[in-house]
Amino acid sequence: MQGLLSIETSFLNLQQVKDALNLTEIRSVQRTITNGQKKKFEQTLNLSKLVLNAVSWFNSEDGKRSCNEEGISWSNEEIGLKVFGWQKSFFYKVIKAGKLEADLIETFKIKCDEAEADGAEPNRSLEGLLKFAKQSAQAQATNEGESGDGEAGEEAQIEIRPENVVTFKCKAGGMDVLVKIDSNGNVTTNSNKEAIEEAINVLRYSVLQHNF
Repeated sequence: MQGLLSIETSFLNLQQVKDALNLTEIRSVQRTITNGQKKKFEQTLNLSKLVLNAVSWFNSEDGKRSCNEEGISWSNEEIGLKVFGWQKSFFYKVIKAGKLEADLIETFKIKCDEAEADGAEPNRSLEGLLKFAKQSAQAQATNEGESGDGEAGEEAQIEIRPENVVTFKCKAGGMDVLVKIDSNGNVTTNSNKEAIEEAINVLRYSVLQHNF
């Protein structure tokens, strides 16, 4: 929960409200999801180290000799695709993560934990880690380039996933229409334009039938 007023916090802490909204059960499921994301991220980090070692062997003299003896000649992109089944983009992300310093990874995880404690949803993923690493490198370069009288550059920040500010769900045309708009203005939906327009008409008609 982010940006709550004190009266809003008090309201959500009322037992009858917690019971009506199933907040205890919801919080439990949210913790399970968060723990699952943490576990997946740790597994990805372990995977990146293993893959880096594997690619290093392929590029070593021993690896090249073994490949040559069997008539194999692979580029790094081909290793990623033929050995691990990954496209070039994801393969290189895994390799980059495997090369990161342990201290930087630990800092990233700490910042993610702090963000979660504040009710935010950090991008605890390979992509989020690499963005953080890039910011850290840029901040370090800025600090090293400034004179002793200059101020230190900005510290790298983790990426926070945008919150959904609008969630609209409606059954129209025999199907469930779902539209979400996040705080960055990004729209995600499971439906086409015609279905969304029909759902909006259903909502408009329903609202007009009531006196508020």
